[in-house]
Amino acid sequence: MTKIKYLKIFNVEIRKTCKVCGEPILKKRFRTYCSKRCRTKATNARSYKKNGADYQRKRNDKLASVYSPDKIQCPICKRWYVQVCSHALATHKIPSREFKEMFGYDVKKGRVPYWYRVMKREQALENGTYKNLEKGAKHRFKKGQEGVGVYERSNETMERLKVLHKLNKINN
Repeated sequence: MTKIKYLKIFNVEIRKTCKVCGEPILKKRFRTYCSKRCRTKATNARSYKKNGADYQRKRNDKLASVYSPDKIQCPICKRWYVQVCSHALATHKIPSREFKEMFGYDVKKGRVPYWYRVMKREQALENGTYKNLEKGAKHRFKKGQEGVGVYERSNETMERLKVLHKLNKINN
């Protein structure tokens, strides 16, 4: 009995510039791309071209169907998301405000996990977008102004106000 060896023959493309960004390839170990980032970008582009948007949709559905304490569950489809209101608009075509009103959530408070809020807060401090709040100060409501507080509060807001009221009574 003799063993037959199969040789895989493939072409290795050695370039002087990156196939993705066109930058010069400086490291010897890279032949076609200038960095791991460009190689990953090209691989993802090929995968997307081959599988289309279905690939991403299936991947995201798979991730969303698994319970995670770091995410919030959508009350409509019972899947788990970091930004559930963005999901509601994209998937269920329900604007954020209507979605919150429909399920009794606080309309003026975001529906994102704590860790995400902290990350976005740090990001705003780093890039200086918090300064935009100072520019909007002249448009805020003033105490005693007409039309302030004349809206229906959600169940979530009412519960929070009751707790605050009880705490104020205890402290005073």
